Amino acid sequence: MDDRTNGKNRRKGWIARMRAAPPYVSVPLGVFFVFGSFLSFLPVFGLWMLPLGLWILAPNVPLADRMARRMLKWSIRNGFVRVKRVERPEDQERSPPSDD
Repeated sequence: MDDRTNGKNRRKGWIARMRAAPPYVSVPLGVFFVFGSFLSFLPVFGLWMLPLGLWILAPNVPLADRMARRMLKWSIRNGFVRVKRVERPEDQERSPPSDD
């Protein structure tokens, strides 16, 4: 297992730390990102801020959690995000026997 897939190292990212931050820190920052996405005509702000803000707000605000999940499902369905499927041992037990 390389460093990127290690569970300990995966949680050290800036966004992961913001999701684990107390609500009085993560909620204002998430709201800033969501409202900043509406100022996408300015150079620094952009539409990239909307999913980031929703992702930071998701653990604390149920509405943001639903919106983030819908956005992720939509992006997977339309090919913007690829999902790599990993076969698990319990999946192999349920598969029908082959005709070999």
